[in-house]
Amino acid sequence: MLSNILKRIVQNAMLSAAPDARQAEMNLAEAEDLDFTGLAPDGRRPEERAAAVLTDMTLEEKLIFVTGYKSLGIHPLPRHGLPSVWMTDATSGPRSYGATTAFPSAVAMAATWDPALVAEAADHIAESTRAKGASILLGPGVNIARIPTCGRNFEYMGEDPFLAGTLASAYVKACTERGVICTVKHMAANNSEYDRHKISSDLDERTLREIYLPAFEATVKTGKTPGLMSAYNPVNGVWASENRKLLTVILREEWEFDGIVVSDWDSLYSTSGPLKSGLDIEMPRARWLTPERVKAAFVTGDAREADLDRMAGNLLRTLFSAGVYDRPVKDPEAREFHPDHEAAALKAARAGIVLLKNENSALPLPRGPGITIAVCGPLAVDSAVLGGGSCHIARTTGTINLLEGLKKVAGSAAGSAEGTKIVHVSSGNLGRDSQTIEDADAVIITCGFNYMNESELYDRPWRLPRSQRKLIHRISRLNSRCIVTISAGGGVETESWVENVPALIHGMYLGQTVGTATAEILFGIVNPSGKLPFTMARKWNDIPAVRGYPRRYWTTSPGRIAAGQGNPRFRKVRHWRYSEGLMVGYRHFDTADIEPAFPFGHGLSYTSFFIENMQLSADTIGPEDSLDVTVRVKNTGKRFGSEVVQIYVADIESRLPRPVKELKGFTKLKLEPGESVEAVIHLDKRAFRYWDPGAGESGGSGGWTAEPGEFRILAGRGSRNIEAEAIVTLGSPESTSQPGA
Repeated sequence: MLSNILKRIVQNAMLSAAPDARQAEMNLAEAEDLDFTGLAPDGRRPEERAAAVLTDMTLEEKLIFVTGYKSLGIHPLPRHGLPSVWMTDATSGPRSYGATTAFPSAVAMAATWDPALVAEAADHIAESTRAKGASILLGPGVNIARIPTCGRNFEYMGEDPFLAGTLASAYVKACTERGVICTVKHMAANNSEYDRHKISSDLDERTLREIYLPAFEATVKTGKTPGLMSAYNPVNGVWASENRKLLTVILREEWEFDGIVVSDWDSLYSTSGPLKSGLDIEMPRARWLTPERVKAAFVTGDAREADLDRMAGNLLRTLFSAGVYDRPVKDPEAREFHPDHEAAALKAARAGIVLLKNENSALPLPRGPGITIAVCGPLAVDSAVLGGGSCHIARTTGTINLLEGLKKVAGSAAGSAEGTKIVHVSSGNLGRDSQTIEDADAVIITCGFNYMNESELYDRPWRLPRSQRKLIHRISRLNSRCIVTISAGGGVETESWVENVPALIHGMYLGQTVGTATAEILFGIVNPSGKLPFTMARKWNDIPAVRGYPRRYWTTSPGRIAAGQGNPRFRKVRHWRYSEGLMVGYRHFDTADIEPAFPFGHGLSYTSFFIENMQLSADTIGPEDSLDVTVRVKNTGKRFGSEVVQIYVADIESRLPRPVKELKGFTKLKLEPGESVEAVIHLDKRAFRYWDPGAGESGGSGGWTAEPGEFRILAGRGSRNIEAEAIVTLGSPESTSQPGA
């Protein structure tokens, strides 16, 4: 009870801390008062313009420029004619300055397995961001779903780095084209919210390189992201915000990133560390990088003014490159709210719903006169839009709950006898309404979590609340035609009740169109096409990453949330060893041959598909070669539908242990009934490589190794649903070991 009260206090505090529309207008007015006459590019490159400003800046100007301004801003430089620049949370819409269209959560976007659709959603989000006068979007998140209960999993894109990196890159590209700077977050290994300031993620180099960094790397190299955000936690004992290996050696030197690194809010723990290690700005205000502390570091020799120049120079160059200083702070042509935004949000929500189970064709639901559908559960009226914290959008442009959506889609706004009758049954009155439940043609049971119990700052339970599990059992005894809908940011326990229900769908926080999108899937107006971007385990102990996890990880306390955050004097750092190594999600379940409840990549449809006729562009390739995989996909059912072709690569024999297979390519296809389509999926050279810690000259610091031998190329509609296979040989006798390969 105390934990729940504290969570409510925390959520209310985070909501009240978000600036409102009036603050946004004040920000704009302040920025527009500045003189822009000195901003003409005159043919100069962004780096030249940045260097000119930096040369003319005083020490005091540099000192304030590299720290946050009014919580979500970069300081103006009036003497140089440069206005303040504004940031906003986050991936599902610019929530920080008044109402906005709430798009699906990042994990729901990942469930679409559709880069084009993710880019379309991001384009609308970026347009709204510019209409509000912001130029920096504090997302998307690509931290890996190592454990299913991480409170911020809904902000991320699942358990697989290739899937997350591909989709996040599409998101970033779309925002960049709109002139919005993304800060991909949180680098790195921030995989739990439990004591996130006080727990070091300890992992070996190979695990870091193969699981927790590739999504960031993809957004840098493919997505060309102009920004990243550091994490709260230490990595191998070194705070992420001052981790030179992450922020300089890997990010800037190996990946050649030339953008900005923004700190997560209040995630600095020293002064000289961030100055010297690759961070560019402390948010939301000067705390460790105050003028007094920075000057003191100069005196002791712990930092130099050149470090400050690097930070300010990176900020200036990135902002000039994005055109931020060459345009009005607020884009007068951008639309803050528009039906097009809501339509795009609905389109993404539809595609992000995953049909997990559908026995005896329980779905789609029947419609028409004389049909009665009962709906119950805590999320029927108070439907979950998003999880909690800095990505929660409390002020949407119009949320449709599930009950409203069902009535609308069923054509029975008043539940009249003319159409399908939708009856809302209170969970507290099952005895009184038992006959209604028994007589209904189907019963929808709404289950899951909301922004109060799934949020940043704390982790959520693995099992559904006890009241919901009891509800499922009671309803299923009264009516065997029951359908469970889940709202959650990842996997939940289903083993104790799933056999009692013929149909189950996972919604993963669908944004403000949650009711409409879910109802359209339930009634078959839209054919489900989502695929799980994570594995759903049968048992908690089947997940190796939870070893050593606290027993009551879902509870919290004032001390755990607040005490010592940002202050090393009040902190005892604990170390959590990532002892499972590479075996995260389906990599573990498939390699250990453990049957999950629902596997990675799984998702049913109201039609049927088949994959056949796999062909490879070559039987033998060299270590620098790529490979094209061609398959034919046929819709063998009677409905239009979309299917995801997933390509996994399996190294038959390797010097170092590898997962039994890994996702390395995918594409989503739309097919009419009976239609057959040929799909070509490209696998780059990285698809065959692993990180060898001993590679490099004289047993150096490691590198990506292509080891000669045979590889199985597997095509399927899920990690446990492989339908075609071929063999390719990596034929060169030489292996390559290159840090950036």
